[in-house]
Amino acid sequence: MKDKFIPFEKWSFVDQHGRDDSHWYIRLQGGKYDGVVYRYLDVKLNDTTKSINFDYEVVDHLGDNPHGDARFNDALGDILRSILADTMEKQDFVLGPKENNEP
Repeated sequence: MKDKFIPFEKWSFVDQHGRDDSHWYIRLQGGKYDGVVYRYLDVKLNDTTKSINFDYEVVDHLGDNPHGDARFNDALGDILRSILADTMEKQDFVLGPKENNEP
């Protein structure tokens, strides 16, 4: 089996410090998409096709905006599947908007 191309080295959740405290943002580090920050907008699980449909917004990027690039979309899908699998395994999730716990 051919190794899958991964266009970044790692990803992490990041705060946008006032830009929008109701969503989670993700920053990609290293590789082709180094410095890209994005957020997922709509995420829908399709039980019939066993697929995940999602939309996203790129809010920061160092080079060309990768929105719509097939490899970028695949990478974001892989990250989303990883996040969902991890949260389901740990039962560590809250449905609805992110809560801002700052005073």
